[in-house]
Amino acid sequence: MTITAPPLTGRTHGVRGGPGRLRMAVCLATIAACVPYLTLKAAWLSGSTIGWNDADAAGESGLYTANAITMGLDAMAVVVVLAFTFRWGMRIPAWLVLAPIWIATGLLTPIVLAVPLGSVLQVLFSSEPLTTSDNAIQGWVYGVVYTGFTLQALGLVTAFVLYARNRWADVFTMRTRDVPKGTTHQVHVLLAYAAGVLAALFAAVQLFWALGATAGLTAAQVDHRTAVQQLADGTGGLLALAGAAALVLIVRRDGRRLVVPLAVAWTGAAATFADSLYALLVTVSRPALLASESTAALNLTALCGVFAGLLMGIAGVLLLAETDAQRARPTASSAP
Repeated sequence: MTITAPPLTGRTHGVRGGPGRLRMAVCLATIAACVPYLTLKAAWLSGSTIGWNDADAAGESGLYTANAITMGLDAMAVVVVLAFTFRWGMRIPAWLVLAPIWIATGLLTPIVLAVPLGSVLQVLFSSEPLTTSDNAIQGWVYGVVYTGFTLQALGLVTAFVLYARNRWADVFTMRTRDVPKGTTHQVHVLLAYAAGVLAALFAAVQLFWALGATAGLTAAQVDHRTAVQQLADGTGGLLALAGAAALVLIVRRDGRRLVVPLAVAWTGAAATFADSLYALLVTVSRPALLASESTAALNLTALCGVFAGLLMGIAGVLLLAETDAQRARPTASSAP
């Protein structure tokens, strides 16, 4: 009797030849979408005030740091899409590939879902302009930035799916009942339901604001409330609920195809965590915001989102890690 083992979930399935025309085209298009943003950030970091109405605001030290960080994140998107395209990316440890694309998914998904549609609704049904006249940044900058973000998101997702189909092909054919229940299954269930409670609280507040309520917002936010912002709140709430519900479906092992709830849980958890964490980091990195442009409701909602997304993420990591370990164990074969 011989001993065989099924292929490890995170192990590279060899890719012959180059990346192919489709993957190369997606890679080049994604990099091209990053160029305008990177150019703008590089100009600002070098002292240029292009795109600014308020030259004094452009020189704030806090904004300089923020520009450096966001430029670094966009440069990372270029590295990530290259890894998804070329063969050397298949040899990178799974966590080093998945972590940046998870964060990128979380930051870009709300923009893709809310900004284009919200902008159209704002133009068609509101007398309020997309950007106010007293805005420190000129309107065309927002068009360049958010168009670039939307194209980047579409490119990164496409590149990641093509990459994942080579590296983790079995995930696309598995059903939830095929995911083994290991010794930590009850922990997965506990984390999934705990995340669901936090996600429901987070979503309730986000949807409350999305429907037009203003309690808990600052006076400045109420005065400049737009369709884009309301739609972004609603999108965030719905993504949190969808992610938590999809994770519960996975841990319940009801037999459906794994790839759909996994994709929804991935996106919902990422958006809830990354968007909330970004909001908290912006607040704590600029102490003046804590007094003048922040409220307890905003900060506690963001904190709730961070914990909800983090618990969903941890549950997913434990689930995949245990699945990986179970599938790597040798099993007896009837072959002589």
